[in-house]
Amino acid sequence: MSVRSHTSRKLTALAIPILALLNLSGCSSEAGSGGTTEGASGTGGGTSGGSGGVTGGGSTTSGGAPTSGASTGGSPTTGTGGGNFTCTLPNLPEPSGLTEVNQKLPDPFTFFDGTKVTTKEQWECRRKEILAMAAKYLYGPVPSEPDEVTGTVSGGTVSITAKVGEKTESFSASISGSGDVIALKLSGGIFPSGTKTLSFGSGFEGKIRSLFGLSEVNTNIANGWMIDRVMDVLEQNPGSGHDPTKVMVSGCSGCGKGAYLAGVFSRAPVVVIVESGGGGVANLRQAEWFRHGEGGSVWQCADAKPQSIDNLEDSGICGPWVTSAARWLRDDPSKVYNLPFDTHLLLATIAPRHLVHFTNANGTNSWCHLGGTCEALSAWAAKPVWKALGVPERMGFQMYSANHCGASGSQTALAGEMFKRAFEGDTSANTDVMNILDNGVQQPVSEWKDMWIDWDMETVLQ
Repeated sequence: MSVRSHTSRKLTALAIPILALLNLSGCSSEAGSGGTTEGASGTGGGTSGGSGGVTGGGSTTSGGAPTSGASTGGSPTTGTGGGNFTCTLPNLPEPSGLTEVNQKLPDPFTFFDGTKVTTKEQWECRRKEILAMAAKYLYGPVPSEPDEVTGTVSGGTVSITAKVGEKTESFSASISGSGDVIALKLSGGIFPSGTKTLSFGSGFEGKIRSLFGLSEVNTNIANGWMIDRVMDVLEQNPGSGHDPTKVMVSGCSGCGKGAYLAGVFSRAPVVVIVESGGGGVANLRQAEWFRHGEGGSVWQCADAKPQSIDNLEDSGICGPWVTSAARWLRDDPSKVYNLPFDTHLLLATIAPRHLVHFTNANGTNSWCHLGGTCEALSAWAAKPVWKALGVPERMGFQMYSANHCGASGSQTALAGEMFKRAFEGDTSANTDVMNILDNGVQQPVSEWKDMWIDWDMETVLQ
């Protein structure tokens, strides 16, 4: 049995705030290049742009381990060669300190301090920054990667021991069924045939809270944390018969929100999001424009405006979807224009891993509250990141017209193509897709760039 150790990441008193709990590794020179090999071998492990290692306000060097002590923040810097890149996260202000109003969708290729992202390695740092902002303003606290993970695999039983500081907790997971792919199957998700089912032992959320001393943790982010721990142990036990490069998560509706968050806050090699709506991928700025702004005059639905942060349910399937960190925004949704990110940036943090994203048509009087227009906008604005990293084929978006979570196989065939690419290594699979129905949106796509974008969507990272 081998040990995945992160002893240089010992928690200190500075590691208690929300940002310091967020640990986002994956800033190695291999991950930073954005270049995993195509096919099954290129989808897993830390090389796929996973969620592991940065403390807020601190620095990481290539390899992911934070340097000791606190930092005053500032822009990332690049060393003189190879793996010498240093990532420094900003000291993010409290919500009341977010005074700049930005009606446009924030630029994925500009750091919080205004420095431009020009390399694939810098994207890894920008990705960590985006996740730190999401933890601070919507989802925190977010549990970090443990200092040490050990475990065993016996048949379909995965036993996990995680250590943080002087605390240790034991977790378990089960992999049942047959097939090559291991899937966390949330309700309504889309999966390959013959997929093994991943499930977690009872009480894991409470154990995570205990391990990190948290009063709360988002249930879907806890799922993402467990995905990573299972992958850790499978990587330590290569003869287990379970391949950590063939792990995925998917769900629809409330569980589409769940798959989105578990995918964003994990290193699952493949993420499939179906009809996640408000509280999921639906764009916060555009939803606010429709709900309370000038967009209300063009909204062609008789029953409801799109669901968004202010009318998001506190419970539901795979919910709740935000924590108390989001209360400031739920109480005053107009402040979405003060956010230094939006859901397109969170979606983009999955890059360069594989993402398939579906939403239902949101044309005149169709699936109004789901806000498919807002979901499509975020997908459209996230796609340039996969392009910039040189892997546009790893992200596909499809809008269809069907019953809620009831699309036909032909409408969701894109998922099968991505499974071929990611799990079978089929480089001919048709996955570089951005399909938005002209009659399926409440604002014409032709208006999106002028209204929502003030950055270069054709950026290429070196």
